[in-house]
Amino acid sequence: MRRDSSDKQWKEVKKKVTERDKEKDRLLSVINYKEYLILKKKAGTLLNILDPAHYISVSANPSIMYNECNICLLNRYSHEMLDNYKDPITGKPITAIEHKEWWIRILKGNPSQYKELEDLGLI
Repeated sequence: MRRDSSDKQWKEVKKKVTERDKEKDRLLSVINYKEYLILKKKAGTLLNILDPAHYISVSANPSIMYNECNICLLNRYSHEMLDNYKDPITGKPITAIEHKEWWIRILKGNPSQYKELEDLGLI
């Protein structure tokens, strides 16, 4: 399912997520300096582009596509890596368990969002 500029609900959700995340990459708030240096080298200019990223993919559960608690801002490189089951820092392949561990690490950066996902039984 594709969201685009004609989807008013998606535009509104993106706006709310951007405001909630204060226009900042959520991954950067949960990694250490060594990880940041690797990410900066790997991501290049994609580090400066922010995307709304779904924790539970739209294909896995389209019913929560517009749920703000399922979305956070990530840099484009890390977003693409996670979508393809690759480490969001190094780009190396990761297991489904490691994929979930990365998402948990990112989501715990916002305790209220994490709790909402827990309350919905999504974590």
